[in-house]
Amino acid sequence: MPHSLDCLILGGGIAGLWTLRTLLAEGYDAALVETNALGSRQTIASQGILHAGTKYALTGHAAQASKAASEAAAIWRDCLQSPSEPRTSVRGPALPDLSTTKILSPHTHLFTTPGLPSRLTALAASKALAIGPKKLSPPNRPPPFTAAPPGVDLYQLDEPVLDIPSLLETLAVPVRDRLIHANDVELSWDRLPAGASPSEKCPNRTRKTIAIITTDSGTLALHPRVLICTAGSGNEALLAQLGLAADIPMQRRPLHMTVARFSEPGVSVSPLPPRPTGGGESGGLPLLYAHCISLSDKPRATITTPIDALGRRVWLIGGQLAETGTARSPHDQIAATKAELTKILPWLDLSRLEFTTFRIDRAEGAHPDSRRPDTPVVRCEESVIACWPTKLVLAPLATAEIFTHLRALGITPLPSKDPEASPPALPFAHLPFAISPPGLATPPWDREDTPWT
Repeated sequence: MPHSLDCLILGGGIAGLWTLRTLLAEGYDAALVETNALGSRQTIASQGILHAGTKYALTGHAAQASKAASEAAAIWRDCLQSPSEPRTSVRGPALPDLSTTKILSPHTHLFTTPGLPSRLTALAASKALAIGPKKLSPPNRPPPFTAAPPGVDLYQLDEPVLDIPSLLETLAVPVRDRLIHANDVELSWDRLPAGASPSEKCPNRTRKTIAIITTDSGTLALHPRVLICTAGSGNEALLAQLGLAADIPMQRRPLHMTVARFSEPGVSVSPLPPRPTGGGESGGLPLLYAHCISLSDKPRATITTPIDALGRRVWLIGGQLAETGTARSPHDQIAATKAELTKILPWLDLSRLEFTTFRIDRAEGAHPDSRRPDTPVVRCEESVIACWPTKLVLAPLATAEIFTHLRALGITPLPSKDPEASPPALPFAHLPFAISPPGLATPPWDREDTPWT
C-alpha cells in the first residue's frame, strides 16, 4: 500500500529545499526526493548573488523584475539575520532560519572600463535601481580597485553574496529525516478527463497520484495529496511522465561559465601585496564580487570569489561572457575569458591563472518570446504543481506562490495522529529498510575530474 502524505517535492535545489522547510514549519506532512545530490544542477552553479535588480536595470525593463528582486531580497535578509532580531518582511508563510549560512560578501560592486559609453551605462543603471548604489571615490575603494586607472568608476550595491554549499547545508540539515535519495522515480496519475466539473477536480478525491521511489535499500510507494516538481530542467521529464509536458512547458537558456584560480596556491596578484585572510582561506586571487558593464544590456562579466575545498579562492565568471560562450569550445571560451579579463582588469597581472569551464542550463518556465521571466514561474494542473524560481534570489517568492496554489486547492495540513508530533512522523519511518538522504552537491571546481589548463 502507498504511504500517504500531504506534499511530495521532487527536486532538491534551492526551490525544493526552501519549500520543504516552509511546508514543515506550517505543519504539512512533506518529504523531498532527489536522484542526485542536493543542488546538483543550477543551484551549485549559481554565483550566490542575491540580485537587487542590477541586471534588470541594464535591460530597460527593470520595473517588474526589480520589484520582485527587491521584495525577495528583504525576505532573504530576514532569514539570514539572527532569529532574535526583528524581521521586516511580511510576505508569505513561515521563513527558514538561515543565520548560519556563510556570507562571502555583504555587497557587490558595479565597475566600468575607461571610456564614456561604459560610464554612462553605469550611471543610467544606478539611477534606474531602487537600492541606492553608492559611488566610491578612489580613496574609499577596496582591493582590487585601489590600483584601477583613471576612468574606472566603481559603485557599491546592496547585493549580498552567499556561499552556496553553506546555504545548501543550512537548509538541509534540520530536515535531514525528510530527504530521500532515490535511484529512480516513476510517476503515475489517474488524470481527470477534459471537461471534468470543479467538484471532480478536488485533489482530495480517492483518485491516486503515485510516486514509486527506488532507493539502494528498497522500493517505496508514496501517495501525496499534492505533487510539487522543483527539479529545474528535470521537471520536463517528470511532467512528461504525467502527460503534462505540453500543459506546463519550460525553456532552457544555456551558459558556459569559466572558473579561474592560481596554478600556484598562495601566489598574489600584482600589484596587490599578500593580505592576511581568515577562516582557513589561503591567499592568491583578490576577493572580487562585481559586475563589469559597458554599452550593453547585460553585464559584460560578473565575477564572484567562492572558496574551494582546499581553502583557495577561485573566480567564477559569468555575465555576457558566459552567454555568448555557449557556441565556443572550452578551449575557445578560456581564450575569450583571458582576453576579456585583460581588457576589464588591465591593472592586474593574471598571467599565472589556470582555467576550467562548465556548461549549465538555466531552466525556467516557458516565456512567450523565450526571454528570462521577470518573476518565478509556478504552474498548477489539478494536484500537480511545477515551479521554476528563475533566479536564486526569487526562491522565497516561488514558495509563496506554491502556497497560493495549495490554498486554492484546499490543501491544508491534515490533523496529526500524534498530538506531540510537530510535524508528524513520516508514515514510512518504520520501514524494514533505511531511507538515506542525498548528499550535498560538489562545486564544479572541486570535482576530481575537472580539467584545468
